[in-house]
Amino acid sequence: MAWEKVDAQTLKMLKEQKAFEDETAKRLTPFYNSTKSPLLKLFIHRIILDTMKHSDTYQTLIAINERALVGEDSREKMGEELTTHIKEESKMLDQAKAISKSIRDEKFKLILERIVDDERTHHKLLTELSEIINKEAREWDRYLYELTSTGFP
Repeated sequence: MAWEKVDAQTLKMLKEQKAFEDETAKRLTPFYNSTKSPLLKLFIHRIILDTMKHSDTYQTLIAINERALVGEDSREKMGEELTTHIKEESKMLDQAKAISKSIRDEKFKLILERIVDDERTHHKLLTELSEIINKEAREWDRYLYELTSTGFP
């Protein structure tokens, strides 16, 4: 799969933003650890996790600017892990839906509905990622086949 690389200035901005996200998560962690309020703890934890997710996303963009998405040696392992986790996410989604249906309090129900939405998103993302990896595998195989027709190696 061909990736369009970013220019040096954009790469610098990606790296700076990743560092900022890392610092923000690190700064919020002591506050999270010291608070006793379960609701405040939940909200701060969610911000920390989202901030870490953003940092990971910036790191991924930086990394794919420098190399291919998936190496041949890790493709099979990734496929197995994704298949397993797609099944797990499906089960998590079903269970979260069942719990949500049993809750009567509207505020509690809203919290559970957010979890249901997250599980739907996770399932969709993992399924799409699996499709991308499988597509890349076919493209990689085609590339290697074409490479052998040129007399290489």
